[in-house]
Amino acid sequence: MRQFLINLDLHGGDFAPKSVLEGANIAYKNNNAIRFQLHSTKEVYEKYKKKFSQLFEVSDWIESENFILPEMKPSDALKKYNRKSSMSNAINQLKEDKSQIVISAGNTGAMMAYSTVYLRTIENISRPAIASLFPSTHHPVCFLDLGANAECTSENLIEFAVMGSTYYQVLFPKTDCKVALLNIGSEELKGNNLIQETHELMKNDTRIKYQGFVEANEITNTKNHIIVTDGFSGNIALKTAEGVSKFITDSLKRSLTSSFYSKFLSLMLKNKFIDFRNSIDPRNYNGGIFIGINGVVIKSHGNADSHAFANAIEFGIKCIQSDLLTKIKENVSS
Repeated sequence: MRQFLINLDLHGGDFAPKSVLEGANIAYKNNNAIRFQLHSTKEVYEKYKKKFSQLFEVSDWIESENFILPEMKPSDALKKYNRKSSMSNAINQLKEDKSQIVISAGNTGAMMAYSTVYLRTIENISRPAIASLFPSTHHPVCFLDLGANAECTSENLIEFAVMGSTYYQVLFPKTDCKVALLNIGSEELKGNNLIQETHELMKNDTRIKYQGFVEANEITNTKNHIIVTDGFSGNIALKTAEGVSKFITDSLKRSLTSSFYSKFLSLMLKNKFIDFRNSIDPRNYNGGIFIGINGVVIKSHGNADSHAFANAIEFGIKCIQSDLLTKIKENVSS
């Protein structure tokens, strides 16, 4: 049976290391072929080794001298002292073995800096992007870039479209991927110079099936499979969607527990409400891949709980099983 070696940054995320270790436990119970390399300071190891003794017994623990703070600049993360951090050590493991996986919920800028320096980008890719799936009425939608590049060129956006299409077809092999460009309107003349220039180039690129513009209010009801944008707009869209999802579920929960009658009604419809919650729960779509990096590096949401982290681990395994890295290399070179 094939084993999957996953490097976990135990310091990454708002609820780390507890959420990371709990998520690893869930993933291991679901798939005994998983093995972990756990990266943390000695203090974290000493504090949690008894509580998670079974996990530590089947894992390798690698000591880190320090860890990356959420507010740290990428340039500071790359300084000599911080290259012994848990995040740095985890990503550096992929330098010699591309079959391994790295997952962290830590500082996105530092993750991208380490990934680019240690692993480099795939040939013919000028900039990597963060890609993840969004829930939608017809099918999941691949959205990129979600925060790696605040400013992009038209060439960057085309590269994102090619990589996103490859990524989607690996996850959903029978899909004829349709690509759209995020814009403030669907009309041909809408958008700034970058959008207009990219639009013209995408129309003539035979590597993708370009469909034109899509507006933000259509993301959850689009027939397209890939939505391309710059990292600034994409990150805002992601955070907005997460906030709206939480607002809806919290508001619905309050309404359904506000009276005896509503509690009774919610009990009768419990399974339906669970299905609804799961359909928009961002935890079920946790795990944005640094697509374009020469390795499988996955960025978990900073506020991920154990359930979300387990999903990120499962997503990483799918990337390795489907040989995503090789297929992206083939498609961007064609």
